[in-house]
Amino acid sequence: MYERVENFQQQQAFESMWEHICKQNNWMNDPYDPQGIRYNLLLLQDKIFPFFHKKKIIGTIEFLRYNPESPYCTVEGPGKYCFSELKGIKQYQDRVWEIDKLCLSEKFQHKGYFTDFFHVFEDHILTYRPKFYIGLMEKRFFQMMQMKFGLAIESKAEMKGTGTSLMAVIFDVEKLMNDTKKVEALKKLAKT
Repeated sequence: MYERVENFQQQQAFESMWEHICKQNNWMNDPYDPQGIRYNLLLLQDKIFPFFHKKKIIGTIEFLRYNPESPYCTVEGPGKYCFSELKGIKQYQDRVWEIDKLCLSEKFQHKGYFTDFFHVFEDHILTYRPKFYIGLMEKRFFQMMQMKFGLAIESKAEMKGTGTSLMAVIFDVEKLMNDTKKVEALKKLAKT
């Protein structure tokens, strides 16, 4: 289950979860783009009467329209990969979105909850019709994403930092959505 962040309380909850994860992992917290599309991943605590219980946020994700000149761009710039030089990115720049602030609470990692993000991606894909998603991901996280999404996600470069390796990643959304068997398998994996 998920919610699109549309009000102050949802935004506060998003920030609380994301900033906790940043602090826990010693990550830099990039500024929030006012035009960003954000989602909170929710845990359905009572499947019979969900409206009686407070929502538990277990993850976050933010989508930003790709603009390498934007001060909110997190994937382009000094020490990062030059996505803007890729032919497909140049050709479809108006349909390219950055993935940022993607996290899942540590308590829910390795328990099958990551696949719940598929519903968030599906909502964003059906609403905004992206051609590509791009982002910088930790190497282990990229490898897990590649297992789930297959050949639709690929690494363009590895950037080694202090204590972590980030992968510059491009996700061909149309390639995934055209693979009906993969999409159906992902829907079955998703818990909600």
